[in-house]
Amino acid sequence: MKTIEVFGVSNDKVASYIEREEVDSRFVEGLERNKHIIVFGASKQGKTALTNKHLKETSFIRVNCSPQTTPLDIYKSILRQLNVEFEEEKTEKTKTEIGIGASIKALVKIPFWASGEATVETKGTHGREKEIKYKTVEYNLALPQDISEILRTIKFNKRIILENFHYLDEAVQQEMAFHLRVFEDFNILFIILGIWREKNRLSQYNGDLQDRLIEIPVEPWRKTDFEKVACQGSSILKVSFDEVIDEIIKNSFDSIGVFQELCKECCLAAGILGTQDEKKLLLPEHLSTAVTKKLMDYSGRHIRSIETFVEQISKSSEEVPLYIAYYFIKYLFEKKIEDIEAGLKRADIHKGIKIIHHRPDDVRASDMSYFLHNLTSSQIKKKIMPPLFDYDRSTQSLKVIDSTLYFFLRNTDREAIMAEMDSPL
Repeated sequence: MKTIEVFGVSNDKVASYIEREEVDSRFVEGLERNKHIIVFGASKQGKTALTNKHLKETSFIRVNCSPQTTPLDIYKSILRQLNVEFEEEKTEKTKTEIGIGASIKALVKIPFWASGEATVETKGTHGREKEIKYKTVEYNLALPQDISEILRTIKFNKRIILENFHYLDEAVQQEMAFHLRVFEDFNILFIILGIWREKNRLSQYNGDLQDRLIEIPVEPWRKTDFEKVACQGSSILKVSFDEVIDEIIKNSFDSIGVFQELCKECCLAAGILGTQDEKKLLLPEHLSTAVTKKLMDYSGRHIRSIETFVEQISKSSEEVPLYIAYYFIKYLFEKKIEDIEAGLKRADIHKGIKIIHHRPDDVRASDMSYFLHNLTSSQIKKKIMPPLFDYDRSTQSLKVIDSTLYFFLRNTDREAIMAEMDSPL
């Protein structure tokens, strides 16, 4: 096998994938039960790999979400992928408790079996099969009830995967939480993949989903898990990680994505492009090359993302911004990597920012609330994808949700990056 087929981050299956009892078994259990499945965790922690491992391509439909995606877009994509024909008639505005959204009345072409039978003759054989006829019915494609009726009519029995659910606007996530309850009644089951770290994200939007979901966190990854991944891949490629495995794990910061990439780059640095005839030992200099390569890969995106994150434009000529985002990054860059990994408490962030702020008395609790509560949505609006940070209101703590950011923060020159940014002063 090629090295890139064994190690690395990929949308395809990698040969070094290992099953974990608390993750894979629970996912398989969820597939066997009539419940929606929520798979969550930081980016590049194996959410997509989990679905690829246990689902055949013929057993699911995948919809990739974006910041502009609405429930209507999701449902139209599902119907198109199922080759359900529909003709849009008109757009209406509907007002609900969630907000105002578009609804589409459409004529949908629904198949049904005719009562009689037609004889169909094929070459060399004779057969009889039922004739399929179609009827056109008007549906509202924005309503889960109508979508469920369409899917039930065509005997739909697959899972629907919503990839990148966290990209959806918060109001859309909330609306989908209510729609999921309706779909469950029709046994239309979803698998939702999202980048967040706290439990009960969707249940917070709709309490009726409590106990109706199976939630599967893909974290944490333990040292023994990483060792099993390395062992699995090394047996295929005939290489030895004995000299470098501990340092690779240390540099990975509990991220399977970073670990996979370092293993891959380590092999490539040693000239290992595929399975070897004889076992080859990987050395510290190979790992050093791999770390340098990944730092270069991650640095460009993270520096651009951080620069975009701290940008703040005054809403009016009279306004004097507080530049909370800038001071948060400054505060973050001064923290030890161990403290960042543990999560940053709201009270500590507020106190830390006031200490270094040029107008400390103006940094109020309400300013921190606005900054933290809108943290994810503001990153998505600024096209920082995947988001770097997420704030958990239940624990009042901020966590890094881009698993490559830990690696970047450990290996980069933070002072040099701050010096390049425009200071509010």
